[in-house]
Amino acid sequence: MIENVEPMLRSSREEERIEALRQIVEHNLDIDPGLMAPLLGDSGWRVRKEAVECYLTVFAPNRDPREIVSLLHSDDNAGLRNAAMEILVRLGSSAVPALKEEMASDDQDVRKFVVDIMGEIGDETCIGSLIHALQDADANVRTAAVENLGKIKARDAVPALLDAMSEDDFGWRFTILEALCSIGERIPVGPLVPFRNDPLLRKALFDCLGRVGDLDAIDLLIEGLNDAPRKTREAAVVGLANLRENYPDEVAAALNALGDRGVARPLVDLLENRDQGVRMAAIEVLGLIGDGSVAERLLPLVADEACAQTALQALDNFGEDVLCDMVSRNLGRDPDQDIYLVYLAGTGQCAAVADRIIGGLTHDEEQMRMVTARSLAAIGGPECISSLIDALRVSSPDLMEVIVDALGKIGERFPEQVFQAVAALTDDSRDAIRAGAVQILGRLGGPDCHARISLAFKDESARVRQAALGTLDSLPGEERDTLMKLALTDEDAEVRTLAARNLGEWGSESMVETLAPALADEDLWVRANAVRSLGKINSERALTLICQALEDSVGLVAIAALETLGAIGGPEVDEALEKALSHPDEEVVKAALQALAGRQDGPWVEKILSDMIDHKRWDVRLAALGLLDNRGVSPFRAILERRLQVEGDDLVQRRISELLTRPAAAEN
Repeated sequence: MIENVEPMLRSSREEERIEALRQIVEHNLDIDPGLMAPLLGDSGWRVRKEAVECYLTVFAPNRDPREIVSLLHSDDNAGLRNAAMEILVRLGSSAVPALKEEMASDDQDVRKFVVDIMGEIGDETCIGSLIHALQDADANVRTAAVENLGKIKARDAVPALLDAMSEDDFGWRFTILEALCSIGERIPVGPLVPFRNDPLLRKALFDCLGRVGDLDAIDLLIEGLNDAPRKTREAAVVGLANLRENYPDEVAAALNALGDRGVARPLVDLLENRDQGVRMAAIEVLGLIGDGSVAERLLPLVADEACAQTALQALDNFGEDVLCDMVSRNLGRDPDQDIYLVYLAGTGQCAAVADRIIGGLTHDEEQMRMVTARSLAAIGGPECISSLIDALRVSSPDLMEVIVDALGKIGERFPEQVFQAVAALTDDSRDAIRAGAVQILGRLGGPDCHARISLAFKDESARVRQAALGTLDSLPGEERDTLMKLALTDEDAEVRTLAARNLGEWGSESMVETLAPALADEDLWVRANAVRSLGKINSERALTLICQALEDSVGLVAIAALETLGAIGGPEVDEALEKALSHPDEEVVKAALQALAGRQDGPWVEKILSDMIDHKRWDVRLAALGLLDNRGVSPFRAILERRLQVEGDDLVQRRISELLTRPAAAEN
């Protein structure tokens, strides 16, 4: 076949040359390597592409990379050089020694090719050669070295790159700054300070300092905020925003200390910048400076979806006086801005405008009603209680939740006034309103509220009774316990479930006997939650009840008991876990095996493994093998080898084989 292929390689027809190369790959033909060089430099790009693949597949494994490196000297055939470069890059680390040798070449073009190839390979062993190339006699080689050190993120090169900044060449210094940014290593500002007054380099310097500068970069970037050229101001403001990601407190403190010294005003024009990144950075920096004279310039930006959140956060930073003055003067001027002003009224604690934003509760848009209710929660007083209750009566479920929270928070400030208004709602015909009223009363506390909450446990609606359960923390101990016992006998399973869950949060030993009957509840979720609550009560009686729950016919309840016991530990628990291995529900058996896997070694391992490795269910057998995950296999080899001979499930077979072939070191 070789006799037929070699003439095809010399054919004048491109398709025949391509076919010959494919035949070499397909049949791994041992042809003369010297025939490859002309094909790597072929006039047809398709031939060159096929030749590269052919060389890498057939020849590269047994050839010295120096052969390909020598092709870089072909200054009259760019296609051949490019093919050689692609091969060397794809050879990766194996080509590095030959490339390092070629750095001594007298041909500066070859040295540059080598530097670029090293950068593409990205091997760390190339870093030393690339650093050395920073001193190359040829400017193009030096520049390529800088670029490729940045490309491979060579942190060890940072000191050398900073030293190289001493060369008085704008393009050179610019390239170094870009490389330092690409590397991403924090750099000391000191070596770069001498270039702060270079007008050509100042923007690039700010870009670099923002991305990789240390704390000392803050003052230098702040200095740039007053630069006359717009581009350098942009770079300084973006640099500060970037630097804040690494030094949030320090940057914020430095900007806040500027106050109203006029630093903010030159940045206002950046708020209209076409570059979204510049605009966002300017908003952020202006908010941190906190100069009240420019606060109002940020207000239109809250209507811009792209930067609304950043603008709102920035406005929050201006302080209560500035914010409230701005809200007061602008509220009602522009309907599109009102929703944001209402929001700011709440975050800025602008209580003076509370009566002016109440109207938002009846706005056509639900979002405005939501924002109004949230703000009134923060700043509202007695004057807004009746409006909130009116809104509660006609609100959607989501808005109702927000209004209930608002009335609860206002009630913490004005409990008597809120109680007087809300108490009547406990008799409302709608259970959603009654439930909301109970939640509010739970926030207020006091005998009158407790009396209303107690009555709610007898409400005809399960929804109201559930709401009452959520407020029990506010009741005195004895009254709370009595009502909780009542809830455990409720006709509604969800009420009983919630009661069983909540009892564990108090962790009182007196609650053990209260929970005991719940383990026999007809609803599995009540039983499961009762088990978990018992696990939070440290007593022997609770442990006994949990162990009994292992016999529950429903697997989910038994698993809840297993998981609870696993967290407790102790000899009694170990005995109960072993007993659970005979449960009829395989999921319970697997959960028991998982809990047992964490126990200390002992004779029990061999006994349980020997029994469970022959279980009828494959997934249980697989779970049994989990007992050996963190144990030595040697003592159990005979059991595993016996089972492997008869095992019919692929997954279990594979796991047994893995255990039998596990290195001894992995068992220590």
